[in-house]
Amino acid sequence: MSASVSQYEKLGVDAAKKDVRQVFGAIVDNEYPNAFVNIITHPTRPEVVCTQHMDGDGSKFVQRLLMQAEGLGPGIIGPAVVDAIEMNLGDIAASGFVDGPVIFTDTININSINVPKKNIMQELANAFSNALDLYRHFGFNIYFLGGETADLPDQVKSVVFDIAVYAETRKSNIISGNVQPGDKIYGFASDGQAKWEKMPNSGLMANGSTLARFVEMHPIYSKRYPYLIRDKESFRGNCTVDSDVAQWLISPTRHWSIVIKMIVEALQQRNIFHMLHGISINTGGGATKICHIGNGIVYHKVMPEPPALFQRIQTDSGESWRNMFEIFNCGVGIDVVGEDAPEFADVLEVVSEQTGVALYSLGFCEENNKAQNKIVLDTPYGLFDDYY
Repeated sequence: MSASVSQYEKLGVDAAKKDVRQVFGAIVDNEYPNAFVNIITHPTRPEVVCTQHMDGDGSKFVQRLLMQAEGLGPGIIGPAVVDAIEMNLGDIAASGFVDGPVIFTDTININSINVPKKNIMQELANAFSNALDLYRHFGFNIYFLGGETADLPDQVKSVVFDIAVYAETRKSNIISGNVQPGDKIYGFASDGQAKWEKMPNSGLMANGSTLARFVEMHPIYSKRYPYLIRDKESFRGNCTVDSDVAQWLISPTRHWSIVIKMIVEALQQRNIFHMLHGISINTGGGATKICHIGNGIVYHKVMPEPPALFQRIQTDSGESWRNMFEIFNCGVGIDVVGEDAPEFADVLEVVSEQTGVALYSLGFCEENNKAQNKIVLDTPYGLFDDYY
């Protein structure tokens, strides 16, 4: 099946970010090309590697601002901190950065004419404090050095919130992406309720928010808050800010870094860390994000039934299911790839039980006869085998 232009692309978003990789791939320093993030040897300590990663909560902040403007605060803005941190800390954890120092800063570009700057800053500050406490409770050596808040009324309509993370670890701790034919693929659910979460998670994470918001929220909000939409566009749905769907759209990204840290430590305690070959955080690229690790591999995955939010977005947008699985994680937040061994599977099952996050046995890896990766998804809505 050939891919059609997605509704997401028509809204101006490249789900797989292929253009970015093509433009910058050749100039980025990276000594571990099969790992999930870019890694280099520390300039003065050859036994140590380091990484720096920058990301944010995407356009999810817009949904939070909409709901805050309609009087649903306080507490609406703060969870954006979890999204932004996990879009960084989760990614670097997927390459093994779970035990060394983690230092992060933030950037807030804001239009204080349109949005309540002081209120937003206070919510974010409170959320940072709570997040740091949680990560430290789970053993992260994490520090926040502040950042930059820029008033940019000519460039920004509302708020852009990003975080940069720097981390170090020993080379022996790296998850290098050495995926092998015969490896098994497991997945942890993006929805449900982890034991540290205060309410069930819709599974959205921090990708696809633009499409979800445009097709679900009621057009009346476009008229009330024109600074939250693009020119000549409008929301197209029938959901109000007090609906279940609106709450689903701000459900924060799961703390994948915590799950991964527990996996890594359990494998190390059993002296089978070498069985772990790769981890993918299924954000940009959705269920196909696993293509970013390893080399020359065909990933065969049997996908579970997507949670309710993704089914609703597909119905309301008319997006093909082929594209839905590339835009959204569709219920599987991370993929874990390792040896087909009972002791490896047992560790994942134990972590699933300890965290309350459901575990799936998704599929297997085989060699690709081309020097690239390929993903084959067997889904409840068809077989899709044209992801590269």
